[in-house]
Amino acid sequence: MKTLTLVCTSLALALSGFSYAGEIDKSHIQRLGPVTSTTSQPLSKGAHADALRANLVTQLTQQESVNIFGEKYRWTEANSTSDKSGWVAYQVPISTQRFTQGKLNVSGLENPQVYLNGQLVKSANEVTLTLANGDHNIMVLADGYQSDAEFAIAWQGESEVDQLSYTSQDTQRVSAQQLYDSKVISALSLSPNGDYLLQSTTEYRPETGDKAIKVTELIELDDNQVIYRWQDNRPASAVWSDDSDTLAFVANKQIQLLDVESLAIKVAATNLENVSGLQWHNNSLLFSWQKPFKADEKATSKRFQALEDRWSYWRNNSQIYQLDIASGVIRQLTDNKISSNFADNNSKNNTLLFTRHPVDYAQPAHGLTQLFELNINTLTETLMGEFRTFSGVKYADDGMYIVAGPRFMDGLGMQNPDIEVNDYDGQLYWRDNKGNISALSKDFDPSIGSITKLDNDDLIVKVTEGDRAPVYLFDKSKKRFKKLDTNMDMTTHIGAATAKSNPMLVFAGTSATVPQKAYKMKLNGSPKVIFDSQKQSYANTRLGKIEDFDFTNKHGHNIDGRVYLPADFDATKKYPALVYYYGGTSPVGRHFTGRWPFNLWAAQGYVVYVLQPNGATGYGQAFSGRHVNAWGKYSAEDIIEGTQAFLKQYDFVDPKRVGNMGASYGGFMTMYLATQTDIFAASMSHAGISNLSSYWGHGWWGYGYSGVASRGSFPWNNPELYVDQSPLYQADKITTPLLLIHGNADTNVPVGESHYMYTALKLLDKEVELVEFNDQDHHINGHNARFDWWDTTIAWFDLHLKDQPQWWNSLYPETKK
Repeated sequence: MKTLTLVCTSLALALSGFSYAGEIDKSHIQRLGPVTSTTSQPLSKGAHADALRANLVTQLTQQESVNIFGEKYRWTEANSTSDKSGWVAYQVPISTQRFTQGKLNVSGLENPQVYLNGQLVKSANEVTLTLANGDHNIMVLADGYQSDAEFAIAWQGESEVDQLSYTSQDTQRVSAQQLYDSKVISALSLSPNGDYLLQSTTEYRPETGDKAIKVTELIELDDNQVIYRWQDNRPASAVWSDDSDTLAFVANKQIQLLDVESLAIKVAATNLENVSGLQWHNNSLLFSWQKPFKADEKATSKRFQALEDRWSYWRNNSQIYQLDIASGVIRQLTDNKISSNFADNNSKNNTLLFTRHPVDYAQPAHGLTQLFELNINTLTETLMGEFRTFSGVKYADDGMYIVAGPRFMDGLGMQNPDIEVNDYDGQLYWRDNKGNISALSKDFDPSIGSITKLDNDDLIVKVTEGDRAPVYLFDKSKKRFKKLDTNMDMTTHIGAATAKSNPMLVFAGTSATVPQKAYKMKLNGSPKVIFDSQKQSYANTRLGKIEDFDFTNKHGHNIDGRVYLPADFDATKKYPALVYYYGGTSPVGRHFTGRWPFNLWAAQGYVVYVLQPNGATGYGQAFSGRHVNAWGKYSAEDIIEGTQAFLKQYDFVDPKRVGNMGASYGGFMTMYLATQTDIFAASMSHAGISNLSSYWGHGWWGYGYSGVASRGSFPWNNPELYVDQSPLYQADKITTPLLLIHGNADTNVPVGESHYMYTALKLLDKEVELVEFNDQDHHINGHNARFDWWDTTIAWFDLHLKDQPQWWNSLYPETKK
């Protein structure tokens, strides 16, 4: 039986006010000031007034009291005004239980400037506010008081549903801005001796708007002290020398060397644009250097040379070079019309490994990888093999590790030759120096991801295991995997020192209801926190609880799932619910945040059910193999059956108010489910596939992905699969209101896939909406675009599952003719 995880359950919440219209009682408002010691000018005066006020708001929202040029000021109840002169700040904590619109009126203050959650709304006495379901903070900065008017803040909702609650509480529900803007680690690199950590972070702040703040720091790991910092011209492709004395990296079109002891930087080579993949090789550096393809600017047409010509980068050519540190001389090591992709190098043998990908469609998945070894002394290339499910390779002392699919080497990694397998289910192999290859993970159900080799040839292995991404140690001598205790569900970044005895590790990641943390840990020790996003960005945030919910389907398969409950859950209420499932073939990981913010949906009053239907990797080869040549057959059964079991178990969910959504393959599943069931009251398909044939023939990777998902099946030899499993050909069966979302620059699933379904449902007079996001690719990654995308999604479900059309109508008002 699985255990129940409860997070942030303590809540000090007392509703102390409630209003649709009228003046806000001053007992709900806090005041700081008047402040007279900072400047002789009002806040609204001066060349940099806006920037100064924005900085002030950031500081004031983070502190209960503040020392300003030697004088201490505290937030106090604003039950009276002051006869002192100077600038003043007011703040009002508010809460909404739905999308809320109205006007905030401020009187009695000179030059008021209104901020919502730290961002300027407007400098005016009256401002219009639109508030998502959640907890918010209104702050007003002003030069001082007006002599002829009494201070007051009033709210006027657009209608009786636009109500504010004025709350006194210790915590707030999680917000979209927290989930996207908070500082997170984006890269980690540990020196071989384990003394130094190169760490990159990304965050957003109100004052920088849509531009991310990206910083890279060199840290002494022992005391977590920063000894060097980059913000402009940050290092890329950073790599440590074997003795940990020097860090090589690319910056400003140069290869630079940082001496760790003196912190002096030396330029080793310059005028090197499009250089990446640095690796030390004795006293030299190996790297990849790409020459971008330059099209004929006068050409009016483009002749396709291969299916890969859909890829904007395919005609670029990348080769491997070597930089001699002492002289600065660079020489080219590979030269071919096909790019040579650097994989690994062996300093002792003076060799390196690289791959090439010639055009070859002979077998699924219609791509070929050639593995070569290069003798750096003689520049002799030796072909090690040609493979179709190859992912990566690492040298070891007496051979090499290879990561590939189960079919590698004629099915060497398959657990059962009589079952279908999923080529995306990563496996680990060993190739000895005589060329003999053996499978190392055939009896290991987790899907192998990245590998890091230690000096003793053991591996640190990131895997997908169910809906988690743990880290394992692979003991080469015992040929055994051992899970490491990382204190997190999803390990996203990892670095390892390569000392032979008990090496140091650093890793970062999240859990389903725990924001990002980073740890350092001896291989045989316990994790110690070195970065904690929870303390920095979520200290006063409350979340709902999460619990595991599995069920056994009609075929006897265990279907893994989890359920998120609203932050202020009340078992006596009836809640709407959202159901989500995997896209592609990877399970839905237990990330704290990401493109699909389950904690945010729960904070906005939804019960969220996430399940892992048949076809997902990380549950064994038989389970993931049911993805192949199925296109929804098994997955749809699991989702429908799982939703029914979920509704039976959770009687506080209203069965008439359940929505579903998915993206990419999950978007396809959403459209396909709409042709198979009416169990859902509303659906959202993001970047979904409606016509298997058109995606197969037009998507950037359509033919390659279909070579796995539809292995051996084509429109001419299995038309039933391509027609019967395409939602487009069953559009007349759809009765569920359907929202189609697509980036109009999507290179994976062309935007036409949503247009096909939109056209069909419009002609059939079905309820359908199509929203395109301008200049967005398969993933909606832009800062402001992400918020608009999240808003669109939840507004759609508020419309259909909560009978609250206001948010949707605000985002997409009807055009009057």
